[in-house]
Formats: sequence, C-alpha cells, structure tokens
Amino acid sequence: MERENHLHEQLVGVLAPLVVAPCGPQPADAVRFAGVVRAGANRTRVVLLAGASAPVRVAVEFQLIGDDGSELDVHAAVDWIRTLAPADLAAVTGGRDSHGNVVVAAGRLGLSSDRRATEYDVNYFSMLRQMLYGGGALWFEHIFTLSGYLLTGPGRHRLYISDTRTGAVTGIDLPLTQADGTIWPGQGGSFPVELPSLVRDDELQHQKRITAADDYGSVVYDMTDWVMPAPAPEPEY
Repeated sequence: MERENHLHEQLVGVLAPLVVAPCGPQPADAVRFAGVVRAGANRTRVVLLAGASAPVRVAVEFQLIGDDGSELDVHAAVDWIRTLAPADLAAVTGGRDSHGNVVVAAGRLGLSSDRRATEYDVNYFSMLRQMLYGGGALWFEHIFTLSGYLLTGPGRHRLYISDTRTGAVTGIDLPLTQADGTIWPGQGGSFPVELPSLVRDDELQHQKRITAADDYGSVVYDMTDWVMPAPAPEPEY
C-alpha cells in the first residue's frame, strides 16, 4: 500500500491548484476540476464538471499500480486530464457514485499506459510548492528563502533565492525540458533538497556565471549542467 498511498498523495497535491479559477473569462461549457478522492486501495478518482446550468459530472478513475506492476505517471495523467473537452465527458455512461458522478475508467476515455508528460508547468509547480511550503518548517530557511521565480524562455526558468544572512539575491537558471524537448522529471524531487547544502558551502560559485544584467538578482548562475550532466564517455578498450 505504500506505493499506492504515495501516488495518490502526489495526485492530491499536483491537482490542488486547479481549484483556483484561471485568469480571464472562461467558456460556459469549459471542463472544470471538482476534486480528487481515493476510491479503493489501488484506485483514485478525479472528478470533472462540464456545462453551466446542469453540469455533467464525471469521476475519472485511475489505477495507481498497473497489472504489470508499473506506477501511474502522475504528471502524464494530469496533462491528459487537461486535454479533455466537454464532448468527451458528455458521452460518458456508467454507474454513479454517491455524489451523482458517472464513474469511468481513464482508459475508456483514451488514456494510454505509455503516455508521458507533455507540459512542464505541473512539474515546475511541484518544485515551487516544495520550496515554498515544504512539509511544515522549511529545512532551508536559516540559509535562504525563495524570493522569486520567473519563466525566462522556452523550457527554462530562473529561481531567485535571498541569503538569510546578507539579504543578497542570487538567480539560478534551470531547465524545464531536456535537450530533446522532453520534460525534465527530477526538478520537483532532489533539487530542492540538495540546494541548501550547495548554498551553505558556497558551491554555487563553481557554476557557470551568467554575465547578462538581471534587475532582480546581484549574480546569476546557470545550473543546467549540474542537474543534467553529460553522460560519461564509453570506456575505451
């Protein structure tokens, strides 16, 4: 159950921002996120609404661990959810839960087991959430605070961290995608955990320095090669 619990908790956390209405007017029939619930040891349901006056309510069910033992790719699942249109939900039939939601397996709606993440924003938010909220007391707040973040170009972003001792702000450039354009999967995991020791031990100064002026930081380092080092060369025989 430990793996299933972890995957369910990931879905709960990643989907939470979708309860906030996006900027600007929305079509009356737009698909809206209503919630995520546990529906059994190995099943989680994401509830979606479509329509204004009498909305269609559909609970899309995900298997957390596949029959082959593979884990649900949470970020890929969320990217797929956001592609669903009102017409996809309007045609769904089946049994209903106690809240009147029609229950349908994600596979019946078109989610394939080999689908991968296509957008970087969910992964990006996962990292920001960890650095902003942590899990209670932030483990790095005696070293630095996250003072800002900015998308700087296709597949790139810059973090701004403020030194707790001096108040100096440092920019850190990071990739959101890999060289081939696929989503970089690790930024929400190990990087926020490792960054405090790099700052504390003054290791950032060994990273590539960006010389272009930045209004928001006194110095900027590019950590692309640190988080995505080049593969080791094949040994020669």
